[in-house]
Amino acid sequence: MKIPQEKIDEIRAASDVVDVISAYVRLKKRGKDYLGLCPFHQEKTPSFSVSAQKQMFYCFGCHRGGDVVKFVMEYEKSSYVEALEQLAERAGITITRTEESYEAANEMERLYAVMSFAARFFYHNLTKTTEGEFALNYFRERGFTAQTMTTFGLGYAMRGWDSLIKKAAEEGIAPEMLEKVGLVRKKEDGGTYDTFRGRAMFPIFSTNGRVIAFGARKLYEDDKLGKYINSSETPIYHKSKVLYGLSQAKDAIRERDFAVLVEGYADLISVHQAGTRNIVASSGTALTPEQIQLVARYTKNITLVYDADSAGANAMLRGVDLVLEGGLDVRIVRLPEGEDPDSFVRKHGGEAFEELLKKAVSFIDYKAGEFMRSGSFDTPEGKAEAVRGLVQSIAKIPDQLKRSFFIKAVAEKYELYESTLYAEMEKSTRRVPQKFVQTAAAEEPAEERETKLRVAAAEEMPTEERDLLTAVLEDPKEMVPFVFRSLQPSDLTHPASRRIADAVLLLFDETGEADAAQVMEQMETEQERTIVANLSFHRYQLSDRWSKIGSRASDTRLYEMALGAIKAVKKKQLEHELADNRHRMKLAAAAGGDTMEFLRRQQEILAALKEIDGLTLMKG
Repeated sequence: MKIPQEKIDEIRAASDVVDVISAYVRLKKRGKDYLGLCPFHQEKTPSFSVSAQKQMFYCFGCHRGGDVVKFVMEYEKSSYVEALEQLAERAGITITRTEESYEAANEMERLYAVMSFAARFFYHNLTKTTEGEFALNYFRERGFTAQTMTTFGLGYAMRGWDSLIKKAAEEGIAPEMLEKVGLVRKKEDGGTYDTFRGRAMFPIFSTNGRVIAFGARKLYEDDKLGKYINSSETPIYHKSKVLYGLSQAKDAIRERDFAVLVEGYADLISVHQAGTRNIVASSGTALTPEQIQLVARYTKNITLVYDADSAGANAMLRGVDLVLEGGLDVRIVRLPEGEDPDSFVRKHGGEAFEELLKKAVSFIDYKAGEFMRSGSFDTPEGKAEAVRGLVQSIAKIPDQLKRSFFIKAVAEKYELYESTLYAEMEKSTRRVPQKFVQTAAAEEPAEERETKLRVAAAEEMPTEERDLLTAVLEDPKEMVPFVFRSLQPSDLTHPASRRIADAVLLLFDETGEADAAQVMEQMETEQERTIVANLSFHRYQLSDRWSKIGSRASDTRLYEMALGAIKAVKKKQLEHELADNRHRMKLAAAAGGDTMEFLRRQQEILAALKEIDGLTLMKG
């Protein structure tokens, strides 16, 4: 379903880029603009700039940039439509979509629509059917209120083999679409049947609140499948990249500046209902680096709460190292024996759980305690292995200063020389042998490759073309007439330069304006949009060639920069033509032909070059 252009314009107008980004990034005023640490890559020195005047952002480190919609898309990993919906909700704007058939919606939107339909169907089964009362009583026995069931969209899958399939048919949804999102499976004879039958349903939401999968809990004794079964991976669901409850928790995580991580659906819902809203769950799967980076969007602090049994302790130890490796700070809560988060809050209440969080210990103390309980400290050999385990976890921390403090703490606690611990840590952080370097490069993370592509996109444009377009985007009303009475877009050599110049002229002819956000909307590729964002902030990093001009301190200086760029473009054109003319003259002479025409053209080009050198600033 399309969003009308006038509604998109209204959303953009109501979404100030500084206000929106300030909810995600701590910004400080610097001159006319704002500066902060980039949320898209790790950095210690701020390189992330936000312009209230241009309504754009740009990072000089990873070269991400764009307008407010682009920021939300990048930060929330959402689609264009999802970002607009989020901004509309924030601004209190109701989106009225234009009528468009179900078949005309793009594939991903259709898959989301199918999952939304299924969630509504399961919720209806739970709350409006006689069969669903059994599941409703199960949830009530768990202590879940009606409000909580609504908040988390809990539901029930009917016991019939084709209940969902039949209801989907009434809505015009084919079994093939249900199969794509894992809601139905195929029989050997080619028929289909519902994947989830007779189970309590837990919708899994994307960060933006869209249903992307389901967890299903066993209710009946004759159900031969596992206690919990989950949706299979689909085009819209990748379990390693999703945290259950994050959609409901993200605002509280930002507010409290830490996330509580538990294992299961019921654990999370019980604790959330008891008052701890900054809670997410790994849905019973092993914690992954992608899930940790999801949390890192909202906070750099994680508190792990796992069951006190041995399996929970082992999962905790694995999770600690992953969190540390992801650059986050981690603390651990050890529940009393025989308790899980769900049972604990049901017995002791939400305030008691909050007290546990306050008493969370560092990963050093937690790991040391586990080694102590296992008897590792009873022998010199065991003690050495235990300390080695602590040091190996410290080695995962990317921040060198933090590593130093933790090494010092362990050295003091166990009366060891810091040098001994550093030697042990060196074994864990030793460089990869040269013979493995090529393989490692081949496995370079996709995010790093994308950053390099953005850098290339931002830097490969000729200097004079970058500076010329920078001047145009800085002050279109003055610079567009000044620049393009001397040049045409076809005079520029870089393909993106020509396309940006074409877009600028088109917008200027139609509206008398051509700000960067408008130009960016005209670009067809991500690379070109990145270049426009880079150019918009180019006045902060003008090339050495124009360092004497500096950033725009006056209209005259902006004219001077544009004139210098125009002269450079024209000189390059003439120098290229001169070289070509000399080559052709040489060929003509070698063949015994007449060279007078080439000599005459050479003199004309040299005269034109001299004329360009003598050009001075004349506005108007």
